[in-house]
Amino acid sequence: MNTANLSSILEQLSIWEKKLYKEVKDEERLRGIYAKEQKKLKKLDDRGVESGKIDATYNSIKKLLLKIKVAVSTVDAISKRINKLRDEELRPRLNELILSLTGMWTFMVDCHRKQFLAMLEGKTQLQIAQAAIERNSSVMAVRKLETDILNWATAFTYWISTQKSFVKFLNGCLMKCLLKEPEETPDGIAPFSPTRLGAPPIFITCNDWYNAIENVSGAGVSKAMHEFASMLNQLGKKLDEEKRQRLKVEYLAKDLEKRVKTLYEESRMNWEQYVLSNNAAAAEVTTESGILIPDGLHVDLKPMKNRLDDERARRTEAIMQANDIASQGFRAGLVRVFEALDGFSGEMLKALEQVRFPKGEGGTDAQLVVCR
Repeated sequence: MNTANLSSILEQLSIWEKKLYKEVKDEERLRGIYAKEQKKLKKLDDRGVESGKIDATYNSIKKLLLKIKVAVSTVDAISKRINKLRDEELRPRLNELILSLTGMWTFMVDCHRKQFLAMLEGKTQLQIAQAAIERNSSVMAVRKLETDILNWATAFTYWISTQKSFVKFLNGCLMKCLLKEPEETPDGIAPFSPTRLGAPPIFITCNDWYNAIENVSGAGVSKAMHEFASMLNQLGKKLDEEKRQRLKVEYLAKDLEKRVKTLYEESRMNWEQYVLSNNAAAAEVTTESGILIPDGLHVDLKPMKNRLDDERARRTEAIMQANDIASQGFRAGLVRVFEALDGFSGEMLKALEQVRFPKGEGGTDAQLVVCR
């Protein structure tokens, strides 16, 4: 078998098909001229014109017949070359490709099944570390993962769509070479079948391949991936909200501390002396850095302290919500993604296993026409 790759074989077929098309059009043109000359000869003969004109027209017709015979011979030779290239080079390559894809999907079924079961049986609850939140590394990681998942969904859709488009195009080209005549049966017109036409094996294989994978949809996988990405987007927004709350808390805490120090200075109260006094032992209110707020000052600073406490509570709530999304959404999202991939891989494998690989040359009874 020729070691040329599939792309090279298809390119050669395209070149020969173009040559064949040109020769067929030339033959049609010659036949058109031939028909006109025949009419002309008949008119001359009916009118009884001089034999010189009749002989000239007759000689012209003989030359046209010779050219038509050469054209027919050329078309026949190119057609045989195309059939040989198709059956002896393209067919083995396509068989190898389909079998390789079958092997790949067999592996993918096993892989995605294990991933699905691992996520389904997993008990681990994901929590976002406080330090990661404060460093903003969690936000960047979530945003990057969201982008990667969306890119994965796009690549998956394009990959499957490209395979289907290739098979559809190839099968369409081959089917154009079959003379399809509706077959009447007691139950009505029979569905088209290359096998009943006695078509060569490659026609049967390609038609099976096209019909098998055309009904396998990757929409479920794409939907699961986009839903997971949407969850990551929501998590990213919640982490952004936590960041805003954290900045508010830090600003209010610094403002409170600055105000406390100012009040200490205005009242000429020594903080160290207050800490050592009995009054300090009863004081429970402090600033972010631990500066005690005396009872007298506490009353004046209560609105600021209450606002700071409210913002801390909102930040705590944002962190809890982010962790809830992370712990529940990550696992549930990945379960749906791998479940969809598991189902899709199984369907694709089942479809490819239905493709037939007829043996022998076949096609002796098939009516093949020039692909145009």
